[in-house]
Amino acid sequence: MTKTVAHTSLYYFELSENWIHTQLKHLSEWNPVVFTNETKNLDTVKWQPLIYERRRELPAGIRQLDSIAMKLLGYYPSFYRRAKKTKVGLIHAHFGPMGFLSLGIAKKLNIPLVTTFYGYDASELPRQYPSWQEDYKTLFKEGTKFLVEGPAMGKKLEALGCSPDKIIIQHLGVETERFPPRESYHSEGPVRFMMAGRFVEKKGFPFGLRAFHAFLQRGGEGTLTIIGDANDTDGSQKIKQQMREYVQDYKLQHEVTFTGLIPLEELKKQYYWHDVFVAPSTQAANGDDEGGLPVTVIEAAAAGMALIGSRHCDIPEVIRPNETGLLAQEGRTEQLTTHMLAMAKNPTLIQQMGQQAAALIQREYNAAVQGRRLAQIYNALL
Repeated sequence: MTKTVAHTSLYYFELSENWIHTQLKHLSEWNPVVFTNETKNLDTVKWQPLIYERRRELPAGIRQLDSIAMKLLGYYPSFYRRAKKTKVGLIHAHFGPMGFLSLGIAKKLNIPLVTTFYGYDASELPRQYPSWQEDYKTLFKEGTKFLVEGPAMGKKLEALGCSPDKIIIQHLGVETERFPPRESYHSEGPVRFMMAGRFVEKKGFPFGLRAFHAFLQRGGEGTLTIIGDANDTDGSQKIKQQMREYVQDYKLQHEVTFTGLIPLEELKKQYYWHDVFVAPSTQAANGDDEGGLPVTVIEAAAAGMALIGSRHCDIPEVIRPNETGLLAQEGRTEQLTTHMLAMAKNPTLIQQMGQQAAALIQREYNAAVQGRRLAQIYNALL
Protein backbone atom coordinates (compact mmCIF):
# COMPACT_ATOMS: atom_id res chain seq x y z
CA MET A 1 0.00 0.00 0.00
CA THR A 2 1.44 3.38 -1.02
CA LYS A 3 1.76 5.89 1.80
CA THR A 4 1.38 9.64 1.29
CA VAL A 5 3.70 12.33 2.64
CA ALA A 6 2.90 16.04 2.45
CA HIS A 7 5.90 18.25 1.72
CA THR A 8 5.39 21.81 2.92
CA SER A 9 7.40 24.64 1.38
CA LEU A 10 6.75 28.36 1.10
CA TYR A 11 7.54 28.18 -2.63
CA TYR A 12 7.85 25.14 -4.84
CA PHE A 13 10.46 25.71 -5.99
CA GLU A 14 13.21 28.32 -6.31
CA LEU A 15 15.82 27.40 -8.93
CA SER A 16 18.49 27.69 -6.25
CA GLU A 17 16.50 25.12 -4.24
CA ASN A 18 15.80 22.59 -6.98
CA TRP A 19 17.25 19.89 -4.70
CA ILE A 20 13.90 19.88 -2.89
CA HIS A 21 12.30 18.71 -6.12
CA THR A 22 15.00 16.06 -6.56
CA GLN A 23 14.22 14.61 -3.14
CA LEU A 24 10.55 14.18 -4.03
CA LYS A 25 11.25 12.78 -7.47
CA HIS A 26 13.42 9.96 -6.15
CA LEU A 27 11.50 9.16 -2.99
CA SER A 28 10.60 5.47 -2.90
CA GLU A 29 7.59 3.74 -1.31
CA TRP A 30 5.86 7.03 -0.46
CA ASN A 31 3.62 9.16 -2.65
CA PRO A 32 4.64 12.85 -2.31
CA VAL A 33 2.15 15.71 -2.40
CA VAL A 34 3.25 19.33 -2.11
CA PHE A 35 1.46 21.96 -0.03
CA THR A 36 2.69 25.43 -0.96
CA ASN A 37 1.61 29.03 -1.24
CA GLU A 38 3.05 29.48 -4.70
CA THR A 39 4.71 27.43 -7.46
CA LYS A 40 7.73 28.56 -9.46
CA ASN A 41 9.90 27.16 -12.26
CA LEU A 42 7.80 24.06 -12.85
CA ASP A 43 8.51 24.47 -16.56
CA THR A 44 12.14 23.51 -15.89
CA VAL A 45 11.30 19.92 -14.89
CA LYS A 46 9.58 17.04 -16.67
CA TRP A 47 8.28 15.18 -13.62
CA GLN A 48 5.98 16.87 -11.13
CA PRO A 49 4.33 15.62 -7.94
CA LEU A 50 0.74 16.32 -6.99
CA ILE A 51 0.72 19.97 -5.90
CA TYR A 52 -1.79 21.92 -3.83
CA GLU A 53 -1.09 25.64 -4.35
CA ARG A 54 -3.15 28.04 -2.27
CA ARG A 55 -2.65 30.98 -4.64
CA ARG A 56 -4.07 29.00 -7.55
CA GLU A 57 -6.66 26.85 -5.79
CA LEU A 58 -8.38 29.50 -3.67
CA PRO A 59 -10.07 32.75 -4.77
CA ALA A 60 -8.52 35.85 -3.20
CA GLY A 61 -11.33 36.34 -0.66
CA ILE A 62 -11.35 32.72 0.47
CA ARG A 63 -7.56 32.74 0.63
CA GLN A 64 -7.70 35.72 2.98
CA LEU A 65 -10.12 33.89 5.28
CA ASP A 66 -7.87 30.85 5.09
CA SER A 67 -4.96 33.01 6.29
CA ILE A 68 -6.99 34.45 9.15
CA ALA A 69 -7.93 30.93 10.22
CA MET A 70 -4.25 29.99 10.13
CA LYS A 71 -3.51 32.67 12.73
CA LEU A 72 -6.36 31.50 14.93
CA LEU A 73 -6.08 27.72 14.54
CA GLY A 74 -2.39 27.24 13.71
CA TYR A 75 -3.09 25.62 10.33
CA TYR A 76 -4.74 26.42 7.01
CA PRO A 77 -8.20 24.81 6.82
CA SER A 78 -7.64 24.38 3.07
CA PHE A 79 -4.48 22.37 3.72
CA TYR A 80 -6.24 20.30 6.36
CA ARG A 81 -9.10 19.40 4.01
CA ARG A 82 -6.71 18.42 1.23
CA ALA A 83 -4.51 16.43 3.62
CA LYS A 84 -7.54 14.47 4.84
CA LYS A 85 -8.68 13.87 1.28
CA THR A 86 -5.29 12.55 0.16
CA LYS A 87 -4.83 10.53 3.39
CA VAL A 88 -1.54 12.13 4.34
CA GLY A 89 0.34 9.99 6.87
CA LEU A 90 3.36 12.22 7.52
CA ILE A 91 4.46 15.82 6.94
CA HIS A 92 7.94 16.79 5.78
CA ALA A 93 8.63 20.52 6.12
CA HIS A 94 11.46 22.16 4.20
CA PHE A 95 13.37 24.83 6.17
CA GLY A 96 12.98 25.52 9.86
CA PRO A 97 10.30 28.23 9.65
CA MET A 98 8.08 25.97 7.58
CA GLY A 99 8.55 23.27 10.19
CA PHE A 100 7.26 25.62 12.89
CA LEU A 101 4.33 26.67 10.69
CA SER A 102 3.50 22.99 10.02
CA LEU A 103 3.20 22.06 13.69
CA GLY A 104 -0.49 22.97 13.81
CA ILE A 105 -1.61 20.76 10.96
CA ALA A 106 0.58 17.86 12.14
CA LYS A 107 -1.12 18.07 15.54
CA LYS A 108 -4.57 18.32 13.99
CA LEU A 109 -3.91 15.25 11.85
CA ASN A 110 -2.02 13.50 14.68
CA ILE A 111 0.81 12.48 12.36
CA PRO A 112 4.65 12.78 12.54
CA LEU A 113 6.39 15.97 11.45
CA VAL A 114 9.86 15.82 9.89
CA THR A 115 11.72 19.09 9.27
CA THR A 116 14.86 19.56 7.18
CA PHE A 117 17.15 22.49 7.99
CA TYR A 118 19.30 23.71 5.13
CA GLY A 119 21.32 26.79 6.07
CA TYR A 120 20.10 30.30 6.77
CA ASP A 121 17.28 28.87 8.87
CA ALA A 122 19.76 27.62 11.49
CA SER A 123 22.32 30.42 11.25
CA GLU A 124 21.24 33.84 10.00
CA LEU A 125 17.54 33.69 10.91
CA PRO A 126 17.76 32.99 14.67
CA ARG A 127 20.66 35.41 14.97
CA GLN A 128 18.94 38.27 13.16
CA TYR A 129 15.50 37.57 14.63
CA PRO A 130 15.83 36.21 18.20
CA SER A 131 12.10 35.46 18.38
CA TRP A 132 12.80 32.49 16.12
CA GLN A 133 14.95 30.99 18.86
CA GLU A 134 11.85 30.62 21.02
CA ASP A 135 9.78 29.31 18.10
CA TYR A 136 12.47 26.75 17.39
CA LYS A 137 12.42 25.53 20.98
CA THR A 138 8.74 24.77 20.48
CA LEU A 139 9.46 23.09 17.16
CA PHE A 140 12.27 20.96 18.61
CA LYS A 141 10.05 19.89 21.49
CA GLU A 142 6.97 19.01 19.45
CA GLY A 143 8.46 18.04 16.09
CA THR A 144 9.30 14.39 15.49
CA LYS A 145 12.65 14.34 13.65
CA PHE A 146 15.05 16.87 12.12
CA LEU A 147 17.15 16.18 9.06
CA VAL A 148 20.51 17.81 8.33
CA GLU A 149 23.10 17.39 5.59
CA GLY A 150 25.98 16.63 7.94
CA PRO A 151 27.36 16.77 11.48
CA ALA A 152 28.23 20.48 11.39
CA MET A 153 24.60 21.35 10.73
CA GLY A 154 23.55 18.91 13.43
CA LYS A 155 25.70 20.78 15.97
CA LYS A 156 23.95 24.02 15.01
CA LEU A 157 20.56 22.50 15.81
CA GLU A 158 21.86 21.18 19.12
CA ALA A 159 23.11 24.68 19.99
CA LEU A 160 19.60 25.99 19.26
CA GLY A 161 18.09 23.49 21.66
CA CYS A 162 17.36 20.37 19.62
CA SER A 163 17.88 17.02 21.32
CA PRO A 164 20.65 15.03 19.55
CA ASP A 165 18.47 11.92 19.41
CA LYS A 166 16.00 13.77 17.19
CA ILE A 167 18.65 14.70 14.59
CA ILE A 168 19.31 12.50 11.55
CA ILE A 169 21.98 13.08 8.89
CA GLN A 170 20.38 12.76 5.47
CA HIS A 171 22.54 13.73 2.50
CA LEU A 172 21.04 15.62 -0.41
CA GLY A 173 21.31 13.52 -3.52
CA VAL A 174 21.95 14.41 -7.14
CA GLU A 175 20.84 12.50 -10.19
CA THR A 176 24.16 10.83 -10.86
CA GLU A 177 22.98 9.56 -14.24
CA ARG A 178 22.87 13.23 -15.30
CA PHE A 179 26.43 13.74 -14.08
CA PRO A 180 28.41 10.70 -15.21
CA PRO A 181 32.13 10.74 -14.31
CA ARG A 182 34.18 12.27 -17.12
CA GLU A 183 35.99 9.87 -19.39
CA SER A 184 39.10 12.01 -19.89
CA TYR A 185 40.98 14.83 -18.20
CA HIS A 186 42.54 18.02 -19.50
CA SER A 187 46.20 17.23 -18.77
CA GLU A 188 48.13 20.02 -20.49
CA GLY A 189 48.06 23.81 -20.55
CA PRO A 190 46.40 26.32 -18.20
CA VAL A 191 44.19 24.92 -15.44
CA ARG A 192 40.51 25.78 -15.77
CA PHE A 193 39.05 26.80 -12.40
CA MET A 194 35.40 27.62 -11.79
CA MET A 195 33.12 28.92 -9.04
CA ALA A 196 29.32 28.81 -9.22
CA GLY A 197 26.54 30.20 -7.06
CA ARG A 198 24.78 33.35 -5.96
CA PHE A 199 26.86 36.45 -5.33
CA VAL A 200 26.27 36.50 -1.60
CA GLU A 201 28.81 36.90 1.17
CA LYS A 202 28.70 33.31 2.42
CA LYS A 203 29.88 31.97 -0.96
CA GLY A 204 33.26 33.65 -0.42
CA PHE A 205 33.77 34.39 -4.12
CA PRO A 206 35.98 37.47 -3.51
CA PHE A 207 38.39 35.21 -1.60
CA GLY A 208 38.47 32.80 -4.53
CA LEU A 209 39.07 35.63 -6.99
CA ARG A 210 41.94 37.10 -4.97
CA ALA A 211 43.45 33.64 -4.50
CA PHE A 212 43.37 33.07 -8.25
CA HIS A 213 45.05 36.44 -8.86
CA ALA A 214 47.82 35.45 -6.44
CA PHE A 215 48.06 32.11 -8.26
CA LEU A 216 48.83 34.00 -11.49
CA GLN A 217 51.31 36.28 -9.74
CA ARG A 218 53.18 33.25 -8.44
CA GLY A 219 53.60 31.79 -11.89
CA GLY A 220 50.47 29.72 -12.22
CA GLU A 221 48.77 29.45 -15.60
CA GLY A 222 45.02 29.19 -15.70
CA THR A 223 41.59 30.73 -16.12
CA LEU A 224 38.74 31.32 -13.69
CA THR A 225 35.07 31.23 -14.66
CA ILE A 226 32.61 32.76 -12.19
CA ILE A 227 29.07 31.51 -12.82
CA GLY A 228 26.12 33.24 -11.17
CA ASP A 229 24.91 36.73 -10.41
CA ALA A 230 23.77 39.07 -7.67
CA ASN A 231 20.28 39.14 -6.24
CA ASP A 232 18.43 42.40 -5.59
CA THR A 233 19.95 43.05 -2.14
CA ASP A 234 22.48 45.83 -1.62
CA GLY A 235 25.03 43.42 -0.14
CA SER A 236 24.87 41.08 -3.11
CA GLN A 237 25.10 43.94 -5.62
CA LYS A 238 28.12 45.26 -3.72
CA ILE A 239 29.92 41.92 -4.01
CA LYS A 240 29.24 41.86 -7.75
CA GLN A 241 30.59 45.38 -8.18
CA GLN A 242 33.68 44.66 -6.07
CA MET A 243 34.59 41.57 -8.08
CA ARG A 244 34.12 43.28 -11.44
CA GLU A 245 36.15 46.28 -10.32
CA TYR A 246 38.89 43.96 -9.04
CA VAL A 247 39.12 42.27 -12.44
CA GLN A 248 39.30 45.64 -14.20
CA ASP A 249 41.80 47.18 -11.77
CA TYR A 250 44.23 44.28 -12.14
CA LYS A 251 43.55 43.75 -15.85
CA LEU A 252 42.37 40.17 -15.47
CA GLN A 253 39.77 40.30 -18.24
CA HIS A 254 41.59 37.63 -20.28
CA GLU A 255 41.86 35.23 -17.35
CA VAL A 256 38.56 35.79 -15.51
CA THR A 257 35.12 35.35 -17.10
CA PHE A 258 31.74 36.27 -15.62
CA THR A 259 28.96 34.26 -17.28
CA GLY A 260 26.00 35.60 -15.30
CA LEU A 261 23.13 33.23 -14.54
CA ILE A 262 22.96 30.27 -16.91
CA PRO A 263 20.44 27.43 -17.35
CA LEU A 264 21.04 24.28 -15.34
CA GLU A 265 21.88 22.29 -18.47
CA GLU A 266 24.54 24.83 -19.40
CA LEU A 267 25.94 24.67 -15.86
CA LYS A 268 26.24 20.92 -16.29
CA LYS A 269 28.37 21.42 -19.40
CA GLN A 270 30.64 23.78 -17.51
CA TYR A 271 31.45 21.07 -14.97
CA TYR A 272 32.94 18.96 -17.76
CA TRP A 273 34.82 21.78 -19.47
CA HIS A 274 36.59 22.89 -16.28
CA ASP A 275 39.18 21.04 -14.24
CA VAL A 276 38.86 22.26 -10.64
CA PHE A 277 35.81 23.46 -8.73
CA VAL A 278 36.47 26.12 -6.07
CA ALA A 279 34.10 26.59 -3.10
CA PRO A 280 35.63 29.21 -0.74
CA SER A 281 32.53 29.56 1.45
CA THR A 282 32.64 31.54 4.71
CA GLN A 283 30.28 32.72 7.42
CA ALA A 284 28.72 36.07 6.52
CA ALA A 285 28.75 39.01 8.90
CA ASN A 286 25.02 38.52 9.58
CA GLY A 287 25.60 34.89 10.57
CA ASP A 288 24.42 33.33 7.31
CA ASP A 289 26.34 30.25 6.17
CA GLU A 290 25.99 27.21 3.94
CA GLY A 291 24.42 25.15 6.71
CA GLY A 292 25.30 21.92 4.96
CA LEU A 293 27.18 22.26 1.72
CA PRO A 294 26.41 23.75 -1.71
CA VAL A 295 24.75 21.29 -4.08
CA THR A 296 27.07 22.64 -6.78
CA VAL A 297 29.95 20.97 -4.91
CA ILE A 298 28.10 17.64 -5.06
CA GLU A 299 27.32 18.04 -8.77
CA ALA A 300 30.90 19.06 -9.63
CA ALA A 301 32.24 16.07 -7.71
CA ALA A 302 29.80 13.73 -9.46
CA ALA A 303 31.15 14.99 -12.80
CA GLY A 304 34.65 14.06 -11.69
CA MET A 305 36.04 17.50 -10.88
CA ALA A 306 38.84 17.93 -8.36
CA LEU A 307 37.75 20.22 -5.54
CA ILE A 308 39.21 23.11 -3.55
CA GLY A 309 37.16 24.52 -0.72
CA SER A 310 37.05 25.89 2.80
CA ARG A 311 36.60 24.15 6.13
CA HIS A 312 33.10 25.56 6.37
CA CYS A 313 29.96 23.83 7.62
CA ASP A 314 29.67 20.38 5.99
CA ILE A 315 31.84 21.07 2.94
CA PRO A 316 34.50 18.68 4.35
CA GLU A 317 31.95 15.87 4.03
CA VAL A 318 32.58 15.93 0.27
CA ILE A 319 35.90 17.77 -0.06
CA ARG A 320 38.04 15.29 1.81
CA PRO A 321 41.67 16.42 2.11
CA ASN A 322 44.08 14.59 -0.18
CA GLU A 323 41.28 12.29 -1.30
CA THR A 324 38.71 14.27 -3.29
CA GLY A 325 40.27 17.72 -2.93
CA LEU A 326 42.11 20.24 -0.77
CA LEU A 327 40.78 22.41 2.05
CA ALA A 328 41.72 25.86 3.37
CA GLN A 329 40.60 27.72 6.46
CA GLU A 330 37.77 30.19 5.87
CA GLY A 331 38.97 33.46 4.35
CA ARG A 332 42.60 32.30 3.95
CA THR A 333 43.35 33.29 0.38
CA GLU A 334 47.01 32.26 0.65
CA GLN A 335 45.96 28.68 1.44
CA LEU A 336 43.57 28.64 -1.51
CA THR A 337 46.39 29.91 -3.73
CA THR A 338 48.76 27.21 -2.47
CA HIS A 339 46.18 24.54 -3.31
CA MET A 340 45.64 25.99 -6.80
CA LEU A 341 49.39 25.89 -7.43
CA ALA A 342 49.66 22.32 -6.14
CA MET A 343 47.04 21.13 -8.62
CA ALA A 344 48.51 23.14 -11.49
CA LYS A 345 51.92 21.56 -10.91
CA ASN A 346 50.48 18.05 -10.81
CA PRO A 347 47.72 17.34 -13.33
CA THR A 348 47.69 13.72 -12.17
CA LEU A 349 46.47 14.98 -8.80
CA ILE A 350 43.48 16.60 -10.50
CA GLN A 351 42.61 13.33 -12.20
CA GLN A 352 43.02 11.18 -9.09
CA MET A 353 40.99 13.48 -6.88
CA GLY A 354 38.31 13.89 -9.53
CA GLN A 355 37.88 10.15 -9.89
CA GLN A 356 37.67 9.67 -6.13
CA ALA A 357 35.17 12.52 -5.85
CA ALA A 358 32.91 10.90 -8.45
CA ALA A 359 33.10 7.56 -6.64
CA LEU A 360 32.13 9.21 -3.34
CA ILE A 361 29.04 10.83 -4.86
CA GLN A 362 27.95 7.54 -6.43
CA ARG A 363 28.13 5.90 -2.98
CA GLU A 364 26.81 8.59 -0.65
CA TYR A 365 24.98 11.27 -2.63
CA ASN A 366 23.11 9.35 -5.31
CA ALA A 367 19.53 10.68 -5.44
CA ALA A 368 18.03 7.21 -5.82
CA VAL A 369 19.99 5.89 -2.83
CA GLN A 370 19.02 8.91 -0.73
CA GLY A 371 15.39 8.50 -1.80
CA ARG A 372 15.39 4.98 -0.35
CA ARG A 373 17.05 6.19 2.85
CA LEU A 374 14.48 8.95 3.24
CA ALA A 375 11.68 6.39 2.87
CA GLN A 376 13.33 4.32 5.61
CA ILE A 377 13.31 7.35 7.91
CA TYR A 378 9.61 7.88 7.21
CA ASN A 379 8.81 4.21 7.76
CA ALA A 380 10.56 4.16 11.13
CA LEU A 381 8.32 6.99 12.34
CA LEU A 382 5.17 4.97 11.72
